[in-house]
Amino acid sequence: MLKKVIDISNYLFGGLFNIGLAIALIVLAYFVTTWAFDQGMGFLADDYTLTAEAREVVVEIPEDAGRRDIARILYESDLINNELMFYFESFFNGSANHFRHGTFSLNTAMPNSYLMYALSSLDYLHVEEGRLLVIEGLTNWQVAELAATMGYFTASDFLYELENGVFVHDFLADLGERQNRLQGFLFPATYNLPPNPVPRDLIVRMLDAFGDTFNQDMWGSLAQMHFHLGWQPTLEQLITIASIVEAETTIENIHQRPLVSSVIYNRLEAGMPLEMISTVVFATNTRQDMLTPSSFQHPSPYNTFNRTGLPVGPISNPGLSSIEAALSPANTNYLFMAELLDGSGGHFFTASHEEYLEFIAQRDAVTEESDG
Repeated sequence: MLKKVIDISNYLFGGLFNIGLAIALIVLAYFVTTWAFDQGMGFLADDYTLTAEAREVVVEIPEDAGRRDIARILYESDLINNELMFYFESFFNGSANHFRHGTFSLNTAMPNSYLMYALSSLDYLHVEEGRLLVIEGLTNWQVAELAATMGYFTASDFLYELENGVFVHDFLADLGERQNRLQGFLFPATYNLPPNPVPRDLIVRMLDAFGDTFNQDMWGSLAQMHFHLGWQPTLEQLITIASIVEAETTIENIHQRPLVSSVIYNRLEAGMPLEMISTVVFATNTRQDMLTPSSFQHPSPYNTFNRTGLPVGPISNPGLSSIEAALSPANTNYLFMAELLDGSGGHFFTASHEEYLEFIAQRDAVTEESDG
């Protein structure tokens, strides 16, 4: 009798195990087949077939949405038929790791694989009302004033969100506690904004753009900098250097940015104050032509004339070329730079203090003669 009970138990549990194994193999085969198909098609077909019943759907993917949330949003928008299947498929083929947040223009005719591509691409971001061009080198306050010209919110609202909003971008994790905490990371570009935007809509887009621009190659270059510097800059220090490079050079003299960057690194290595006029302009919140001798002694953690080392943080939001110059400074021994007063916006560079003083004297003499 006991043997019969054991045999029946083995049969039942063995059968359940076999059934479970069969189901698992079927599911696995489905995902492998889907993955292989997607890979064979270059991850996605180049197009999909529209039907008479197909319609465009605009969906909003919040910045804190996870895989399950995204699958639910798509299901509730009639873009997918099976929420759980989309969740697992995007998990196994890795596309969920690249989903973006924002507003997307999608279509009910899109197959799952195409939806996964669309959510990972900038190409399907919804064409939104309101475009804002943010140029390189603006401070947070200047960005706020520029954004306020659109009439949707005030500069004060924008600055409040900058200082008090919670942002989940990984590159912000190690920032120090300071005012202007996001300065340097509001990437300059042209932005599409949704109808009736709030400050967060623009801020998140700018932070996203920084994250997209500062790619893995740049992270790798940053990690290697200690080999030729003898010290390892943090991301915040790197962007601080880039912001000075941006502020010290004009777009017409973009080729000089690696030279300016080399002066900064060389002076840091020598333990010299950076003595960058742009930091005094920022510290005193005035124009360069309004600076006085007392301005250079202004007690500010951003003033590089009366302290050594870098400012406490970036003095502007630099563009790509300045970030690249900070990552790859020119190989020079320059310690001094002086602005040319010929209207070009360029600089004179030298490693010699005597040559620097001589250039300043000659430049100023010529300027006085022309003014007379």
